[in-house]
Amino acid sequence: MDLTVQTVRECSLMRELVATATPEEIWSPQGSAVPPSIYLGTSTWAFPGWKGIVYRRSYKSQKDFTANSLAEYATIPWFRTVCVDSFFYNPPKPETLAHYASMVPDSFRWVSKVWERITIATYPKHPRYGAYAGQRNPDFLNVGLLQDAVLSAYLNPAVMDRTGPLVLQFAPFSERVMPYREFIDRLAAFLRALPKDFQYGVEVRNPELLTKEYFAALNESRVAHCFNHWNGMIPLHQQMRAAAEAGGLTADFYIARLLTPLGTSYQNAEELFEPYDRVQAPNAQMRGDVIRLVRRALTTGKRAFVTANNKAEGNSPLTMVSIALLILQELNQRQNVV
Repeated sequence: MDLTVQTVRECSLMRELVATATPEEIWSPQGSAVPPSIYLGTSTWAFPGWKGIVYRRSYKSQKDFTANSLAEYATIPWFRTVCVDSFFYNPPKPETLAHYASMVPDSFRWVSKVWERITIATYPKHPRYGAYAGQRNPDFLNVGLLQDAVLSAYLNPAVMDRTGPLVLQFAPFSERVMPYREFIDRLAAFLRALPKDFQYGVEVRNPELLTKEYFAALNESRVAHCFNHWNGMIPLHQQMRAAAEAGGLTADFYIARLLTPLGTSYQNAEELFEPYDRVQAPNAQMRGDVIRLVRRALTTGKRAFVTANNKAEGNSPLTMVSIALLILQELNQRQNVV
């Protein structure tokens, strides 16, 4: 191919990938054209900076907005999922989940973060951990605690029907905290013991863990790797390559979470992007990698869950609608070829 032609095509593709949806497109009925097996959404939903973009209704107070805005969010055609980040800090209450279930349609599936007490090996030296700060966690990978404190809250049939993957998020750690081989062995035993009534995803933030042994531990229990676009992690396509080279994934769904730009800390992204009222840094590589993952899901007949944080680009609803438009564009191009 002529290098000039190739350069023009690459520039055109780059423009397509960074093109950002308008606020008006958030409410477009086009959203219903996204294949039903593809669940797109945001990480949490009650952000004041989204008012006038995502939210058009009037709310009596911030408390009312926080408690009830999920109902409006769930009417947006593009959004079929949301990641409930707050469950990372405290386990869910049955009444909270029942309220969420009452606000979303039958086809909606939320992604739940799992309580950090299950996934922290050693508590960080942070004031919010109080006396536990810096201490080893005796409840690390405690299946009994997971069942009693977390999973029991989901047993309401209406809640179970709307529950998507539960994400076990493991913060980055060094081998001084725990040798990687020990972590994988303990993880494998934990996953084998999990109740089979739920779908699980494991989100690790150490690239060194993406080994054949790690993926074997997941595949043995048909648990998904949660592809995560995060500060210190390798790009999504490299995580996908690592999974493929290890023999692929046996879970019947894919999951990805778009968190921060690579090399940008959570705190720095927060300072850059608040109040989250617009996309400020569209990420072509990240978006292209999500398209690859969705393409793979459609090819294999698996469901795919993809959620974005405001700190990925500045405004997660517009990020996700932009990605959804790219998905529809690719599907339309395929149909035209056929």
